[in-house]
Amino acid sequence: MPLTFSNNGVGNFSLSNISGTGNLLFNVATAVTTSATGSPWQQINTIISYLRGYVTDFRNPLFFIYRLDGNAYQISDGGNDMYDGGNYTAPWLRAGTNYTNPGTGTIPTTIAINYTSQSATLTDTNYYYASFGYTQSAGTFPAAQSAIYHPLTVIGARSGSGPIGWQKSGNLGADGLGNIQTGSIYTGSVLNGFTTYAYYRQTYGQGADPTVCDVYMLFGHSNWNSTFGTIAWSASLNTDSNGGALYATGSTSNILAVTTLLSRTGSNPSGAGLPISASDIATVVNNFALRIRQALSY
Repeated sequence: MPLTFSNNGVGNFSLSNISGTGNLLFNVATAVTTSATGSPWQQINTIISYLRGYVTDFRNPLFFIYRLDGNAYQISDGGNDMYDGGNYTAPWLRAGTNYTNPGTGTIPTTIAINYTSQSATLTDTNYYYASFGYTQSAGTFPAAQSAIYHPLTVIGARSGSGPIGWQKSGNLGADGLGNIQTGSIYTGSVLNGFTTYAYYRQTYGQGADPTVCDVYMLFGHSNWNSTFGTIAWSASLNTDSNGGALYATGSTSNILAVTTLLSRTGSNPSGAGLPISASDIATVVNNFALRIRQALSY
């Protein structure tokens, strides 16, 4: 199928009518260093506790309250066939193991993050992470679902050397249909004092299925003496996959990595879900930068 690229504003592009199992991979070179007090891994609990008080700031318009109907590692369906067992999340590992291609598989629970971990939790030698939290749904859609921790969000940072970032894998409910849109929101812009890299991957238009949009962010700050090294972005081109990854490698230090799961209701006059706009995603990223700055009084 042909690839269609179009400029949708705020520095992104879209791919439509995609099939296949490859990954789109970009390397965005290069040593950005910011100058030092404190380290983000030491501030994980402070940041996540503060952000948890502003969860509605991190939702896009027409946000779909997906059901947490699997377990603390993955979503089984999510409501309206959003997933067929997906939304596994793991750090970009020191070993470099890539779970995003073909991206419809699982990530072992020994490696995947646990969304019930609401305070700093250690994994992969020196990677500390914490989640907004997790509340199991009362049952399958349309059973009640508490939105107290929506959108599902996790933050992380390393206490020493090693790659930093997030990767996702799992099976979407697209059943081979729909469209993929992926691209950059910010590539080194300074937001509220934070040097920011933000990318996203979303699938939409598969019948009445909700739009699924994974947003990945890397934040650095002069108070952290952050160094980004080389930024890499990877996104699966398979509509049945939610595979994607944003990470920094090489000379990296004191970077905060964030990933969040946005979604939009699949209901509209045509019966097909619409993509979340780049400007709405940018608003979410800006709100994260703002609230992190406030959490740390920077």
